[in-house]
Amino acid sequence: MNPTLLTIGAIIGAAGIAWALHLKRLKDHVGMTRDEFLAQFQATGIAAAIAAAVYDQFQKLGTWKEFMPSPGDSLEKTYKTVDEDVEENLNEILQRLRFEMPHSGDLQEWDERLETLSDVVRWVDWVRTKQNPSVNAQ
Repeated sequence: MNPTLLTIGAIIGAAGIAWALHLKRLKDHVGMTRDEFLAQFQATGIAAAIAAAVYDQFQKLGTWKEFMPSPGDSLEKTYKTVDEDVEENLNEILQRLRFEMPHSGDLQEWDERLETLSDVVRWVDWVRTKQNPSVNAQ
């Protein structure tokens, strides 16, 4: 047998097992309905449109329609998103809300690490404050 083929097979097998474990973890995940998620952030004064955009973005990462995100979900552990993936998700959320990404100087003002969905909601709300005054979340 060719050692290269065995190595490739082992890598594919390991990736398959890792994906299956990730899907099982998502299947066992306990989340919130969209309304519960929105209500939790509205109680703190964050616009429903912001919480909804975050919920919808991460709900589709759950790989099945019934997946329900939760504010405490870890970006890395629950969604397997790191660095570029997080940035891509943030850009999609901002586009949905018609917000512009703040300039790098403004971004440096945010000194908290984005680790959970709650952090993302609070960050997007902070981005709202950096928008042109004519831009508002509905």
